[in-house]
Amino acid sequence: MNTPIIIILISVMAGSSVLLLMFGVMRMRRRPVLADRLNRYLGDEQSNIFQEVKITRPFSERVTMPMLRRLARLFSWMWPETRLRASQQLLLMAGARNLGTVEFLGLRLLSGMGMLAMGIGYSYLAGLKISFVSIIIHSVVAICGFSLPKFWITRQITRRQREITNALPDALDMLTITIEAGLSFESSLQEVLGRWDNDLSREFARVLRDIGMGQSRRAALSSLGDRTGVPDVLSFVTALNQADELGVSIGRVLRSQSEDMRVRRRQRAHEKANQAPVKIMFPLVFLIFPAIFAVILGPAIPQLLSIGN
Repeated sequence: MNTPIIIILISVMAGSSVLLLMFGVMRMRRRPVLADRLNRYLGDEQSNIFQEVKITRPFSERVTMPMLRRLARLFSWMWPETRLRASQQLLLMAGARNLGTVEFLGLRLLSGMGMLAMGIGYSYLAGLKISFVSIIIHSVVAICGFSLPKFWITRQITRRQREITNALPDALDMLTITIEAGLSFESSLQEVLGRWDNDLSREFARVLRDIGMGQSRRAALSSLGDRTGVPDVLSFVTALNQADELGVSIGRVLRSQSEDMRVRRRQRAHEKANQAPVKIMFPLVFLIFPAIFAVILGPAIPQLLSIGN
């Protein structure tokens, strides 16, 4: 084993030992205070009940999330506030309600450290020597691992926005029918919740919860537009807020919005149909045409070679 690799492994193990020692000391200092408070106010039996409830929780909530949270707190002071806000907005748009900003930062750090450890392990098994090029490669691997969770969140945002965009015209039709039948806006949203179970219906359920907690309809709908980031939803929210402000009938606004959304869905379908010939050209050129040429011209090649001889 190379001496620099031994030094790196010893340094990593020493740093890990120091971090574990710090965590242990902090846990030992916090646990008696928490136990004393629980025993003072709740008693031993209720403390045992809390322990049983904690054990029944999923493994991710008991172990993974606290570990990510503690890992992120070590480096969160180095992370700019604007980046934390941008990460929070990404998580909102992705619908990751069980993953907070601190946990997401810890997940990114854990992914980067894991990829770096895998790169170092591969270099050791392959017998590669430490050089400037290997350090650059390991740094690139760590950066890629750090960016993997953000790439996953971006893919989730794209999928979620596509699903919301496809579900919005049908939901607007249902809202228009129910409101013209005499129901209120909140009751119409409840009818949408009873018929569909998708990302849009869950966002409507959150709008109803916000309104039920005392938030105004305008603020709840504005939060809906911020959480989704879908242009069609933003247009729908803006139209409803303007109708509420100007005193225009909501049924008329919803009817015009539903017609507009159906036109947009038809235009998107035509656009994707027009893109099909361009997308199918690459499989034809690189996959299908070579196989056809091999089947048609393959038997003639030996005859041509024999004629040449």
